[in-house]
Amino acid sequence: MTYLALTIHTVPRNEEPIFHAGNMGGYDRVDDLQEKYEMMNREMQALREKEILKKDVYDLCLVPNVKIPHKFKLRVFEKYKGTSCPKDHLTMYVRKMSTYANDHQVLIHYFQDSLIGAALKWYMNLDRADIRTFNDLREAFVQQYKFNVDMAPERSDL
Repeated sequence: MTYLALTIHTVPRNEEPIFHAGNMGGYDRVDDLQEKYEMMNREMQALREKEILKKDVYDLCLVPNVKIPHKFKLRVFEKYKGTSCPKDHLTMYVRKMSTYANDHQVLIHYFQDSLIGAALKWYMNLDRADIRTFNDLREAFVQQYKFNVDMAPERSDL
């Protein structure tokens, strides 16, 4: 009986490269990308600001043709933050502005002076095409803050 010698085939071993912190060129590329990203954000912001500045005053007004009465004196309003009942705020606003109850443009225009914070931001984002009368504004306002109507008063409110 004869035995043949076993043949063993080996694959040459490749050493995997070892990266050292001093050799890392990838961080420079990431920093460059970060700088380019920030530069693009600044340019986009500048373009948005130019768009706003290019708008005519007429385009920025919710009520562009409002006629303020000659001896108009603005009342002092409790500012609405968006955390209380919108119906109560509307009642308070209309009662203080009762002299101008028939002048929807004045009512719409000065409603912003009774708002603060998120509620004022909401008002600033209203579209003129959607708000033609004070009733439109009233409905939009109650719709926006209707979640506050059903809330039970907290201890601090009482």
